[in-house]
Amino acid sequence: MKPLSWRGVKKGIYLTLGILFFCVLVWYVVFNFGSDGKLHVYFLNVGQGDATFIETPDKFQVLIDGGPDNSVLSELSKVMPFYDREIDLVAFTHPQNDHIFGLVEVLKRYKVKNVMFSSVVYQNRAYEEIKSIIEEKGINVMDPVAGERLQIGKAAFLDVMYPFESVSGTEVDNPNDISMSLKLDYLGKSFLFSGDAELKEEMEMVNSGEDIDVDVLKINHHGSKTSSAELFLESTTPELAVISVGKQNPYGHPNESVLERLKNIKYFRTDLAGRIEVLTDGGSLDYKLEK
Repeated sequence: MKPLSWRGVKKGIYLTLGILFFCVLVWYVVFNFGSDGKLHVYFLNVGQGDATFIETPDKFQVLIDGGPDNSVLSELSKVMPFYDREIDLVAFTHPQNDHIFGLVEVLKRYKVKNVMFSSVVYQNRAYEEIKSIIEEKGINVMDPVAGERLQIGKAAFLDVMYPFESVSGTEVDNPNDISMSLKLDYLGKSFLFSGDAELKEEMEMVNSGEDIDVDVLKINHHGSKTSSAELFLESTTPELAVISVGKQNPYGHPNESVLERLKNIKYFRTDLAGRIEVLTDGGSLDYKLEK
């Protein structure tokens, strides 16, 4: 066997160091994926349903609702790095399939640290499975009540705007009436997510005296005629609105009367624009459309 020369040893050391340096560089880039100092809000393209993913500059991640099927998984894979299997908070506004079905697999496949929802009495198979997974995994549960504020990251906050008191444990016929409403604030720029809130809830929020003036509004109930009242839009005064809706859906969403009320507001629809990303540094608002 030929003895190993010092030159060969040095070559091996340099090669090893080079590989290590390359690996460190690659993982540095990977772990700093998307780190641009901005808040990113993604209105995911999940068809006739709702799902919104939020990531703060310091990587605190929130998923609000999960859509009507498992398309939320492919959408998350496009806005989260491949190695990231954790979500800090999953919140769902109310227990109807178009908002929660996709969360069954999300809760199974991701390590979810916290969940926020009103644990109302409502018959829905996906809802029952979600509650079972939460209990089985021992995930921390938050019961939303207006006035509560959750800090997400260093400079972003989630404020519960509705319901005004805990409705957990109560039986509901129309879950839309108890849709959780969350206001996101980042350095003065704000977003409002109210699920399928209809006229009753909208007017209760308007009359509550709480600050619902926002920069970006997720249009309630996919643009149904039972939502987005003129007074509600006047109170929220959004610069930008987003309608989460499926192509050629059987409900006629968004309703023409709602689109008429939005005529002076810039808005996008997921059925036409695909996934909609809104980002801000606290000063300006920018957006990207991803078909």
